[in-house]
Amino acid sequence: MHPEIILETKNVHAGYGESQILWGMDLKAQRGKVTTIMGRNGVGKTTFLRTIMGLVRTKDAILFNNEEIQKRSTYKRAKKGIGYVPQGREIISKLTVYENILIGAESRKDSVRSFDEDEIYGLFPVLKDFRNRLGGNLSGGQQQQLAIARALAGKPDLLILDEPTEGIQPSITIEIAGVLNKLVEKGLSILLVEQKPDFARRLSDYYYIMDRGKVIRHSEKEKMDFDELKKLLSV
Repeated sequence: MHPEIILETKNVHAGYGESQILWGMDLKAQRGKVTTIMGRNGVGKTTFLRTIMGLVRTKDAILFNNEEIQKRSTYKRAKKGIGYVPQGREIISKLTVYENILIGAESRKDSVRSFDEDEIYGLFPVLKDFRNRLGGNLSGGQQQQLAIARALAGKPDLLILDEPTEGIQPSITIEIAGVLNKLVEKGLSILLVEQKPDFARRLSDYYYIMDRGKVIRHSEKEKMDFDELKKLLSV
């Protein structure tokens, strides 16, 4: 693997029981860049992210930092340095904001069971204000910020985000884009699944377009035809 590639999948097939969803997914995510996967609903984007995390199993090669991880547990993949923000956020509603973030620190490589409060709350000031509020009492946008903060508490090298703008008001999506841009400037790598071209355009360095469980097109942002992209997403 090229040293600039942090994650690579090779001809990945996966699915649920007898239902195959992925039909040979090839992807390379560059270190320190934002790689974005787009496609209509139901083409396998979420399944692909779940396969990278080990929540869906595959025998095919998934390389992270030049090491095959497809046989490792989800927890061990997180400990290797992959942070995951799932679709739907999956906040623990009966725990406080602080406690939810603390769970993310479980996957730190250095085994420190705490997080840098100045750093996390600096990125998401609203979470500092609500640190003792139950996760279930936050708005959708605040829960999304909490889900990202929880993943960052593990100090990942790669942050995987599954539709972070889904169901969130525009002002919060702009805030989230700003935070993600700051993180990339500090060297974080991001793999993003997104439905909204305008949000993706604020962040992305490279695009993969999926259909029916495989990549049908990939391109640097400079070569992406956004009018054509919007048509592909609306078909």
